[in-house]
Amino acid sequence: MFLRTVVLGILASTIWFGTACADITIQRVPIDNSSPVLLLKGEFSQSDNPELLAREVAASGAKVITFDSNGGHVLSAMAYGRMIRSLGLSTLQLRSSQCASACALSFVGGVNRQAEPGAIGVHQSSFSPESNIEGNAAVAAVQAMTAEIMTYLIEMDVDPKLLQLSLSVPSDDMRYLTANEMQNYKVTWGSLPALPERAASTEAAPTTVPPSTNTEVTPLTTEQKALAFVATYHDAWSRGNSEALDFVEKAYADTVDFYGKATPKAIVIREKRDFASRWPIRAYSVKPGSARVTCSETCRIDGVLDWYAKRDVDDRVSSGTAEFSLVWDQRAGTIISETGKVIATDKGASQPTRLISQWKEQNTACRGGSGDSAETMAACDRRETVGTKLQAVGWCYGREGEYGYQMEWHACDAASPQQDRAVAAASPAIKVKRPNASDFPIQGRFTGKTVLPDFKRRDREFNSFRTRIREGMREGPNFAGHYTLIQIGCGAGCSFAIVADNQTGRPASFPRGGEDNMYLNLDYSRDSRLVAVQWLSYDVNKCFIEFFDFDRNTWKPISKTEIGDTDACYKPIKENLR
Repeated sequence: MFLRTVVLGILASTIWFGTACADITIQRVPIDNSSPVLLLKGEFSQSDNPELLAREVAASGAKVITFDSNGGHVLSAMAYGRMIRSLGLSTLQLRSSQCASACALSFVGGVNRQAEPGAIGVHQSSFSPESNIEGNAAVAAVQAMTAEIMTYLIEMDVDPKLLQLSLSVPSDDMRYLTANEMQNYKVTWGSLPALPERAASTEAAPTTVPPSTNTEVTPLTTEQKALAFVATYHDAWSRGNSEALDFVEKAYADTVDFYGKATPKAIVIREKRDFASRWPIRAYSVKPGSARVTCSETCRIDGVLDWYAKRDVDDRVSSGTAEFSLVWDQRAGTIISETGKVIATDKGASQPTRLISQWKEQNTACRGGSGDSAETMAACDRRETVGTKLQAVGWCYGREGEYGYQMEWHACDAASPQQDRAVAAASPAIKVKRPNASDFPIQGRFTGKTVLPDFKRRDREFNSFRTRIREGMREGPNFAGHYTLIQIGCGAGCSFAIVADNQTGRPASFPRGGEDNMYLNLDYSRDSRLVAVQWLSYDVNKCFIEFFDFDRNTWKPISKTEIGDTDACYKPIKENLR
């Protein structure tokens, strides 16, 4: 869906999500025994032609797209995203490169899309330095583009709340999304089962590297394996009792030097089980930079960790910092010695202050560092890990409607987005009776050449939208045999639709849209007169789905169902109709 007004005509040449310095180029990344991955590199610009991507896909047989782009022109990025979707391609983003700003819009065009944490960045839009738009024109331009992006995100089955998050980040800053955020906003979706392992685990190599060049993966050192085991141990011990105890059953040797005493494994496991029963809600996180490892026949790992634990019978909380020391038998993969001591406890604690402090430190390093440095990526990984543990023990980041600078960690409540998702998942979906599309057969299929509207005389009431209508009709009928349905933005969350007859050139209005029917989302096909429409009423904060029959150029209502509150309209209509 595109918006074409006089203001947007100016906007198309001025509004950017980054500083453009080069047009998009397409490079083939050779993959052994498979079709190549295509790398879109550079900045999106007005002069880009997405048809070049279609030609390259046809020539190479590629099925996966990856990016190395800091953003650029929003409309161009969305055009690439639509081309990616129309070609049925998947998208993959690695942290070794980045996809930031407008590039994120292109990325979500993938039918299936996967990305490493910290690989996708978002922030506010901004005008290019050459722009002279000021005052009311600038406000109108931003509103128009906001509506355009909102419509596009819904079209791509991405949660429109992603736009709200983007608007909370200044244009001179960047918010790199965590794995949880990408999943929750549906930036990542599906899987890439056919993607070769090499493409999913190695840095993209441009075609300047000979295809025969072998990339060897450096094996982990014994010390790295020991550190990885300790991280896995504390991650598992931070989960629910069943999963945690299953892990520790396999993690210890038959006899363990347990706090200075040779102890049979069965007794060690019994103590772990008793502790887990008393403190079923737990989170443990090693302080970054504190772990030290020395290996010979076995490995000794010393470090400092922060913990938070809570009882479920009386809500008692335990929080503090402790030293730990483990000896790990690398051959058997088991712990043969364990000891440690408490350094500090938080008397009267009610919240995981130390873990929250860890998260904030890593968040600062993740957002403030270089987007492609190893240190920054490691900080993003640690932030993700600590954040997941905090959520698992009932702590949420930010409340509905808050912006980045307002968001803080708090005990999850009804206003927490994570809590909303949990409630929504547990609540039974409202059943919407969907009419059978075949019961509304088309009354003729389009043949011949499209007739465009007469905007100077008969159809002059639609003259303000002539560019958008013409563009839509030239793409051919998409509804009821010989009609084109065109959705046009009118502000943030606001849009309306026009249906045009490709045989007669006559346009007509759709019965829903504008400020009375916000977040308009349509579902229709070329082979039926049936249209499903989803919209939000701000007056009652309710989301509705209606069905209409377009019978002989007349919209006939069939049914109307209330499907929930405002959040229901943030989901694509196809998801609510499942």
